[in-house]
Amino acid sequence: MNFRTLCFGALLCLLLNGNEASIAKEGDKSADKSGSTAPLKLYGHIDELSYLCSSAGVRLSKAQFPAKVDKISLGSAAAYSGLRTGDDVLSAKYDDNSITFDIKRNGKPYQARIATNVKGVKEEFESRKIKFSIADSAFDKELKKLQDVHVVILVDRSLSMGDMHAGVPGDLSKWMWTKEQVDNLFLATDRVLEGGFDIYAFNDRVEGRTGVTLWDLRQVFDRLKPAGEHKNIALPLQNVLDDYFSRRKPDSKPCLVVVLSDGIENTGTPLQEVLIEASKKMNRQGEIIVDFLQIGESIGGEELFDDLEQNLVAKGARYNMVVYKPFSELRNRGVVYEMLSSVKSISKAPKTVATP
Repeated sequence: MNFRTLCFGALLCLLLNGNEASIAKEGDKSADKSGSTAPLKLYGHIDELSYLCSSAGVRLSKAQFPAKVDKISLGSAAAYSGLRTGDDVLSAKYDDNSITFDIKRNGKPYQARIATNVKGVKEEFESRKIKFSIADSAFDKELKKLQDVHVVILVDRSLSMGDMHAGVPGDLSKWMWTKEQVDNLFLATDRVLEGGFDIYAFNDRVEGRTGVTLWDLRQVFDRLKPAGEHKNIALPLQNVLDDYFSRRKPDSKPCLVVVLSDGIENTGTPLQEVLIEASKKMNRQGEIIVDFLQIGESIGGEELFDDLEQNLVAKGARYNMVVYKPFSELRNRGVVYEMLSSVKSISKAPKTVATP
């Protein structure tokens, strides 16, 4: 069960009672409580529409209006909004927290407003005078374990990440699927990690921000698109590792580096050299974990990352510091689940200091 199911499913079923409570007749101002909204423009491509619909848990029959609702994901915000498969979507508007569909059902016009993030869910609760609190859930207790590590996310934005039909569900590009997953990650952790994460996007260059929170996320992604024929995973990874060792103190938190990449046509310094050198500076097993999460299906990416996980110590590394998840596993479990699994492995690692 992923975060969207836990959050939207458990919460919205309470406030919407599983019926058409959030479907309002066209012209009813109560259908749009968030203030100003903007018409959804496609700008010649479907990325924005695909991303918003994916966040809401709905799939449309085509990228032009009018369109039909093809599928609604179980446990999603759309599933509890009153929207139905087969509804005709005439147009859409959006704000920072929700998407509003103008729909027609059985010849009658309606509006459906669907929350696309935690803030949108909170607004729905407040409008109905229901207390909003999920900080004590069992899922949050798991997420709080991320407070024990320093998390850095490296996101591949090279041209190959714009590819479609690479095993990604929902007919999304690899980039859009990654964007959705990172969005879910920030939605899930915004309540428990006040300082946020460090995130760096790379192709043959690197740019990024530290202390990124949910509210920074859209700014980071909206101005970035897949570009550049080459990718150099070693460049941002080396920068992150060098920064960690330069700031390391006896009480420093372990470092979890999450690499989201397809692994195709990687250039630059061989990754095994960067990792082996870093392992020799580590004081204990689990001090640094590099989590390679493959986006999309490709033999080249699988061979690259699997070799790093299986053979790094045999090639001279002091510790096995790599975790690799192929896309066949990642797409079923999601980035949040895999990150929490890596944090658990760090917590179980022995704390003894290595002898040089």
